[in-house]
Amino acid sequence: MSSHPIHCGVDFAKEKFDYHGAELRGSLPNTPAGHRRFLALLPRGAHLVGESTGHDHRALVAAAHAAGVAVTVANPQQVRCFARGLGRRAKTDPIDAQTLADFGRVTLPKADLAPSAAQTALQELVVARQQAVLERSTVVLQAAGHQLALVQALTRARLKVLSAPIRKLEAAIAKTLAAEAVLAAQAARLAEVPGVGALTAATALALCPELGTLSRGQAAALLGVAPFDRDSGQFKGQRHIAGGRFRRRCALYIAALSAARANPILRAFYLRLRAAGKPAKLALTAVMRKLFLLLNHLLKNPTFQLAT
Repeated sequence: MSSHPIHCGVDFAKEKFDYHGAELRGSLPNTPAGHRRFLALLPRGAHLVGESTGHDHRALVAAAHAAGVAVTVANPQQVRCFARGLGRRAKTDPIDAQTLADFGRVTLPKADLAPSAAQTALQELVVARQQAVLERSTVVLQAAGHQLALVQALTRARLKVLSAPIRKLEAAIAKTLAAEAVLAAQAARLAEVPGVGALTAATALALCPELGTLSRGQAAALLGVAPFDRDSGQFKGQRHIAGGRFRRRCALYIAALSAARANPILRAFYLRLRAAGKPAKLALTAVMRKLFLLLNHLLKNPTFQLAT
């Protein structure tokens, strides 16, 4: 028997999912019954490869983890670029499932870590809070242009309504962290860094469960703050960041703003870059990268002591 995994691509939709791998071809309802039937069809050593599609993939991924089946939820953009590289311009659910199977077979992606119930809950709470904060921020920006007293009063009332769920979500995040000793210890460890608060620590743990297991290069690429070269022959282009996890990068940007003021080491690093003529956003991106690498290093090396 081959020791290589059997990659099976799964393309998710709200009502159904299509699968392709080895001798498996078909479509099943995206329901618990459909998940059970699909998992029963899988051969030993199967490795599922899907892509993040809102909430549609979560139930089957959780069922696969519970059954001990390896799963990778790939970056949709990376998979689409892979399909273009194969010359596949057509896009249907069965074709996408086949592409995901081929992507797994060629790239041999690492299986995702199975999250605990607390990690799953924490991720949902953190994402919900980010969405609520974004909605409130939009209203605040719109309020700046309001002239009529009635509209201003209604906006103030609306902001009060929007702030209540955020407070409830933050309380639920704190409760979820406290309920699991490992998460609580990790959050406390991350919060040792000046400029990193409890919410930033919770966001890091929720949206980057791999934190503490990554190399420096993997951490920078995962966040999307690794500068990529743009050189060809004698042409030397500007380096730009790309990819990564957008929600995590947004949270780290806010933390970087705080760290550039409150963290003595990161503040000195930021000021040194600015004194060298680097733009403010580039310097903040560099602070983000250094901060994220530090957070990963703290969890990876429990005995490491922060400089004072």
